[in-house]
Amino acid sequence: MMLNKEAYKVTNDNLIYDSSHPLDARNISVTVQTGTPGIIKRGQVLDFEDAGYKPHAENGTVSAIVAEDTPYTGEDATVAVPVYISGTFRETACITDTALSIQDREEFRSKGIYLK
Repeated sequence: MMLNKEAYKVTNDNLIYDSSHPLDARNISVTVQTGTPGIIKRGQVLDFEDAGYKPHAENGTVSAIVAEDTPYTGEDATVAVPVYISGTFRETACITDTALSIQDREEFRSKGIYLK
């Protein structure tokens, strides 16, 4: 009888760059489009606006990076999403519909998120 076996496999997705800055995470509520199911992907950049958290848009205020793929249904208006609020990340692994500007990088840096 074998007692020790592989419990799970870790695959590297390259989002986390290194451990030069401590990683910190929390759960937030993200506004999603109702009527359409989908997935908020690991690495998605989120903005914080007056109405709450949303996927990054041009001229938005970057705030966090999604830590895990989070599915939602068509009935959901908001979904709880685990996000990184500090750490060092690979910019090429971040998911956005628009390119990150210098202002976005500086906003992330002021919050403790460093892009390499």
